[in-house]
Amino acid sequence: MAVNIYIAGIGQHSGKTLLSVGLTAAFCNRGYQVGYMKPVGQRTIQIGDVTVDEDVALMYEAFQINVSPTASNPVTIPPGFTRKFLREGEDSSALQQLISDSYNTIVGSGPQAAQVVIIEGTGHAGVGSIIGLSNAVVARLLNARVLVVTGGGIGRPVDDFVTNKALFRQEGVPILGVVANKIFEDGYDKVSEALNLWFRSDGVPLLGLIPYHGALSAITLRQIVAETKCTVLNGAEYLSEHIYECIVAAGTPGRMLPLLQPGTLAIMPGDRDDLVLAALSVYKSSQPGGAAICLTSGIMPGDEIMRLLKQSSMPVLATEEGTYAITSRVSDLVAKTGPTEKEKIALAEKLVAQYVDVDKILNLVGMT
Repeated sequence: MAVNIYIAGIGQHSGKTLLSVGLTAAFCNRGYQVGYMKPVGQRTIQIGDVTVDEDVALMYEAFQINVSPTASNPVTIPPGFTRKFLREGEDSSALQQLISDSYNTIVGSGPQAAQVVIIEGTGHAGVGSIIGLSNAVVARLLNARVLVVTGGGIGRPVDDFVTNKALFRQEGVPILGVVANKIFEDGYDKVSEALNLWFRSDGVPLLGLIPYHGALSAITLRQIVAETKCTVLNGAEYLSEHIYECIVAAGTPGRMLPLLQPGTLAIMPGDRDDLVLAALSVYKSSQPGGAAICLTSGIMPGDEIMRLLKQSSMPVLATEEGTYAITSRVSDLVAKTGPTEKEKIALAEKLVAQYVDVDKILNLVGMT
């Protein structure tokens, strides 16, 4: 019988996927057969002719999983699903059965049967309650032990953990332990001491403290294009470049130039030839990893400027939206690790191997 570890967060973007990637790699490196599933998905993409959660796509790319992606992600929640579910008076029994059947497929049988299954949750413990599939309910359904991922700091991680713990315990789900994520370097020792003291007093193992790493919080040009539907005019081969800062270029080139550091997206009207040429000159002197530009309001540069852009490899995006609207949308994006981001995947594996007590987790679930 496989051991089931449910990775639950205290909210969105807490680090569930980072921990899922890192633990899967760590268990595989120790010789275990590892299965993976995300029972309920919300943000979907296409893999071939099937639609699955984007985190499932990431895991399939990273670990070459040999079962159908839909088995790893049996339930997806597209727009309108919840209203339809409530309006038609459905219950969750059919969805729960689908999850159970998919789990059996993931585990498999014979010599290749999974010894441990990483089950990645969605949001905090109560997410999914409206359709009868909260993380707490799904963890109980799959007879899993929960590993909770919190944010950094001292007070808030504890407060959030206590709230989530109550929901899991209400469903009779045992809590395996806690991993604190995104701890800033200058406060790491203080946070470590405080959290170790509190969780020890609560009788819950603190199994890891992962430091904040800027590269994992950086969005990519590919994510910007996918989320905002910008058109790629140039530099499509560099869409995996990380963007650390977004600036509005509206003044003179002299004011913009000092801001065009590598990893900067400069948003500007397409008829500002002076700004476009200034950005191009900076890119040519700093590539690879130079700045990128986004041209707004559906305004394109003249033919000669476009010819110069095409002669370079500088990433150039274009949108019909105005400068303020597109800047707001880009600024609101939250970094997600995509299937093609090999460096982020490798970094996640390294951070978990270095800062999470993998052997203690295996010991707690009886695998050592």
